[in-house]
Amino acid sequence: MESVKLLPAERAFRTWMLLSAIMFAFAVPFFFLGGVWIVPVINAISSHLCPLPLYPLPPDGMEGAFWRVLAVSMMTMLTWSCWKIYSDVRRYNHLTPIILLSKCCSTSLYLVLFASHHHLAYLIGALTDGPIFLLTFLLWYLARPADHCLDPREERIVAAVGDALVPPGGAFSAGFLDHREGCFADIRRTLGSLTPVSLFGTRLLIRMVNVAPILAGLRFGTFLSAPCTERSALLMRLEGHRWWPFRVMIMAVKTITLMAFFNQPEVAQAVGYDPEAGIRP
Repeated sequence: MESVKLLPAERAFRTWMLLSAIMFAFAVPFFFLGGVWIVPVINAISSHLCPLPLYPLPPDGMEGAFWRVLAVSMMTMLTWSCWKIYSDVRRYNHLTPIILLSKCCSTSLYLVLFASHHHLAYLIGALTDGPIFLLTFLLWYLARPADHCLDPREERIVAAVGDALVPPGGAFSAGFLDHREGCFADIRRTLGSLTPVSLFGTRLLIRMVNVAPILAGLRFGTFLSAPCTERSALLMRLEGHRWWPFRVMIMAVKTITLMAFFNQPEVAQAVGYDPEAGIRP
């Protein structure tokens, strides 16, 4: 896949997948041939640097091959997943949850075991897999929508907000969803001009709007899960909430949505604006 055709976020994610594939591929022979020395070395470091209890080893002082084979099989699977994503980041990015699930599981269990037994080996395991999970998730989240800027769920949230603000048969005969394709084309152009950091913040803001009814104590469910007939009232209550963060996030998403809606030629004509006439005093 030609990286020059990719967006900056996709190129960064693709590069990280290549580095990850190399890292996991190196771990395959390392775990199988040298894995017996990992815990003894950590125990030696722990005995000299910190008062934590040592990880218990078998009588011969080495871990057996049984668990190393399982580790090697996981490294092989992760190597293949990372390489496939690197080969075509748009076609195979759906494999990323495999990597995330693996690293989230190992990080969580290492932290639980460290909290229970206080062995340095568990803490090192969590500090190794945890950053891999976080960096992979962040780069994948930024690259996932490709040139759509928003992923499918975020588009559903914006569409639900637009439908609640401009339902069909309201102030206009046609509502937001009647102009959905044109509105989202404008939204993508607007968001496409943002810096990666600004786009990341906007996407998080959209997702926060979805969970705002729960955070504000208005209902035990997200905005998307609310019946369509209740969404307009929910937005009004959030927009008038006594806590300013709720008001700010609603106004931000409302601005993005309505700007795109009123930019549609049919809607502009309905409010008496002629796009071809330019700005008139």
